[in-house]
Amino acid sequence: MIPDIQSPQFEQEFLSMMDYAIREMPNITLVCSMECVRTILKRPFSIARLEVHRYAMRHMTRWLIVTFGDHTASDQLTNLGTNLDNVVVIVVPDSIVKKSLFNGENIQTYIQSVLRDIGSKYNVSEYGEGNKTLKALTMEEFVLHNKVVCQWVAIEALMWTKSGRGFQTVGHIRDSGRLLTSGDIFPNAKFGFNGRQLLVSTNVWYPFVGKHENMTFSGFCIDMLAHLASSLNFTYRMTMPADGAWGMEFENGSFNGLIGQMQRNEVDLIVAPISIQTNREAVMDFSYPYYFEPTKMILKKPDPSETKWRTLIDPFTTTVLICIGISLPTMSFVLCMLEYLSPYYREIPDRSSMRGLHHFSDSFWYLYGALLTQGGEHLSDAVSGRTLLSFWWLFCIAMMATYSGNLIAFLTVSKEKLPFDTISGMVGQDEYRWGTIGGTAFIDIFKTSQQHVYRKVWNGLVRFNESDGNVLSSDPDIHISKVLDGNYVFLGDKTYSEIKMRTRKECDMVMTKEEFLPLQYAIGLPNNSPYTRLFANEILGIHESGLLQIWKLKHWPKRSTCFSSLVPEATVVNVIDIQSAFYLIGIGIVVAGTVLLCECGFSYWERQKGTMYNTDKVIHKHTKSIT
Repeated sequence: MIPDIQSPQFEQEFLSMMDYAIREMPNITLVCSMECVRTILKRPFSIARLEVHRYAMRHMTRWLIVTFGDHTASDQLTNLGTNLDNVVVIVVPDSIVKKSLFNGENIQTYIQSVLRDIGSKYNVSEYGEGNKTLKALTMEEFVLHNKVVCQWVAIEALMWTKSGRGFQTVGHIRDSGRLLTSGDIFPNAKFGFNGRQLLVSTNVWYPFVGKHENMTFSGFCIDMLAHLASSLNFTYRMTMPADGAWGMEFENGSFNGLIGQMQRNEVDLIVAPISIQTNREAVMDFSYPYYFEPTKMILKKPDPSETKWRTLIDPFTTTVLICIGISLPTMSFVLCMLEYLSPYYREIPDRSSMRGLHHFSDSFWYLYGALLTQGGEHLSDAVSGRTLLSFWWLFCIAMMATYSGNLIAFLTVSKEKLPFDTISGMVGQDEYRWGTIGGTAFIDIFKTSQQHVYRKVWNGLVRFNESDGNVLSSDPDIHISKVLDGNYVFLGDKTYSEIKMRTRKECDMVMTKEEFLPLQYAIGLPNNSPYTRLFANEILGIHESGLLQIWKLKHWPKRSTCFSSLVPEATVVNVIDIQSAFYLIGIGIVVAGTVLLCECGFSYWERQKGTMYNTDKVIHKHTKSIT
């Protein structure tokens, strides 16, 4: 039994009675007098946004009202101002009531047969509390003793029209209980929110959301919101968080920014590039993700002139150069041993005093000349030596062909060798600082992550923030300016970084290849919202339709190349490009001069040694003569 409708507490008691089932958005069947119907329908049920499920009741529930009288619903119930979307009224004429009672049939039996017939399409259930059950009221007091006529009873739905709300016939019921409808008896349920206004909060983040004058917005997310409003039949009013933040969690579990607005149920939707995070899901719901975004590092390109001195060794990695450096003396030693032990040279007298490949120095300089595609003075006469040299020549051809091709590429194309290309490399160096957008999910992730590398990132952010508060600035342009100043890394979403690189006229920034912290952008809804599945299904439909790609092409910048690369021109090799070749000449002069000094020193030592030996012989001979 429902409470007294005249009671001031009727609305609150009635809603409290339904709280157990409102989360499932039930069908509500109400059987009462016409006066009762008027009282209930003219109540606005002005439920606050804080009560999410009660607030959703006006959109999601279906009301089937059975009353009695000789007038239609259009005559008695129009212009009551109800804010319930789905209302169907069946007015049972007094003649049917009289006929049912005269035939020994209770009106309740008739009503139950109608509800069973309707319930074959809709879940019609009873509210139970212990052994008490709400049952249809017996309406003997409404029986009027008039003639019984056979007739159909109209099923009237409260519809939305251009001139306002009014009842329209959507079906009929015969006095025998037979149901006849031309379609859905709750047609408003097919029209989403039926034009109601939702409060939508957002934040500026190009190209997803851009703000203009008079609180107007544009961008990827705004196009998506407009499509959702059209599909789900709602209007919207835009707002922004007063603090301009995105949503960072505090120690007491509360959030600021957009997430804080939703946590306090101040808005109906959040349409902005907000990512799904575990701590956020505790205070709000998310739809299916509409955009998947990785995190990237962006830093200033290093000056290529700083590494031009390495041009001659850059075509090969350090490992390859070390392997070549080891192969040269090793092969020289092997060739020297083959030439020394080969029986082919046994017939040559006094061969050890002759120059040739059986000396290590001669073998080394010959193989070094072959490596530089030059010849040598000495050549092996033995088959074993020639076999070894033939394979060494093949090795030299492969090395020099690879080196020459890469050297040409390095001279004509600028090589961008970054100081690091992974987040592990970033936290392992001391030259660069790093920063990210303050008040976003990045702060919560780095702060609470158990991964060692992310803990190092957070420790670095805390340390840098002590001397420079801009490393956690909420303005991305500040971070870009710091990147351009040098020795600074901006950690942010890939899209924004790409946009900044594309819109600049000079190629002065570079993005690392590593992608980490994958983010999923989704629409935010109140916690445990009954609309979550509705919006998730719409987002899935948008994915399948290809609209996301159309909006991306519309809002992403078209130019993706550097300004300087748009003008074709021949590459001119400057002195700075081949400075390492001149360095080699200087190094050669220094080494040759050093070797010359060593040779002079060795020659002087040999002469001194020979003079001392001759002096000793003369003294020994003179002493012997005296004796």
